[in-house]
Amino acid sequence: MQGPEQLLRKASLERLSSPEQLDMIMRVTSPLGWVALVAIGVLIVAGIFWSILFDLSVKVDGRGYMVRGESVREVQALTAGSILGMEVETGQIIEPGTVIARLSLPDLENRLATARLLLADMEASSRTQSGTIGSLQANLQAQLARLQAERRQKEELVKKGLLTSAALSSLDMQITNIQSSLLQSQIGRDDRGFSVEGKRLEVKELEAKLANDSVVRSPFGGRVVALRAGLGQQVRAGDPLVNLEAEKEPLRIVGFIPIASGKMIQPGQDVQIAPSFVKPEDYGFMIGKVVSVSTLPATLEEIRRVVANEALAREFIDLNPFEVVIEPIPAPETPSGFKWTSSAGPPLEVGSGTDCMVLVVVEKRKPISFVIPTVKQTLGLT
Repeated sequence: MQGPEQLLRKASLERLSSPEQLDMIMRVTSPLGWVALVAIGVLIVAGIFWSILFDLSVKVDGRGYMVRGESVREVQALTAGSILGMEVETGQIIEPGTVIARLSLPDLENRLATARLLLADMEASSRTQSGTIGSLQANLQAQLARLQAERRQKEELVKKGLLTSAALSSLDMQITNIQSSLLQSQIGRDDRGFSVEGKRLEVKELEAKLANDSVVRSPFGGRVVALRAGLGQQVRAGDPLVNLEAEKEPLRIVGFIPIASGKMIQPGQDVQIAPSFVKPEDYGFMIGKVVSVSTLPATLEEIRRVVANEALAREFIDLNPFEVVIEPIPAPETPSGFKWTSSAGPPLEVGSGTDCMVLVVVEKRKPISFVIPTVKQTLGLT
């Protein structure tokens, strides 16, 4: 009698050797697998076509600053002092000669106060001395008149032979002494008068200087883009008080591209600009074109002239940059007035004095061109 295991083995062998099992199709993969395989194939083909037919932009990045005209202009203090008040505000359009600030000048004010006190003392002293000298001169004039009358009388007696000429010599000496005293008193009076007049002139000059230096006027017109000083602030001669831009000049971006990438930039290349207050992921980039590129890296003084900001200029100079002038493409229908990669850009006005990031498209290449060198190197064809 056979056991259960032998019966099961025999049944399995009979089922495998049965002709009914030989004509059945073996399932290699499921329909879902075929769908996935076809999808992968389509993606591969699409990727190959994309890499051959479409371009990929190669970009270099840098920093930039928005200005109108050649640069932002500074209005500087002419002398040291403290700010009594700023007479302009951001956004205001001013003409040449407009008062932008009033200064307190303690040193000059103290010199003027001292000069006025000295003048008052000299005038009082001059009035007192003038009275004394006047009395003295009156007495001398009376003595002179008396002596001259006496001389005329004695001169008649000498002519008649009643007196000798020696009598006239004594009178002549007295007359000469009195005339000398009168002359010296008048010279002293004039000298004191000149001293007083000199001090009056000094006071007038100090008053004019205070009136001129305490008021800071702009030597040129434009739009105020930044106030660089505030009420009560101490300033030195040459310190900036206000930044101005040319009102009617078009907006431009002066880009500062690191030296390693700067030589790749050429006029006419496309540029994407991201102002510091705009999020590119929300509004995209402002679009512009390269107008010119400097032949040598920019110096600190050249950057300072453009941005009129010492701290920002030192940030830019760390890039050892080439200076690139960029013109944004106008689009009057957008709120900013310029063209953006998105439909309308941000609902904000874009103005000068804004720091920004710039991306310059230096080359457009087929994506497959990045792969071919690697393939050649792998196959040993290079």
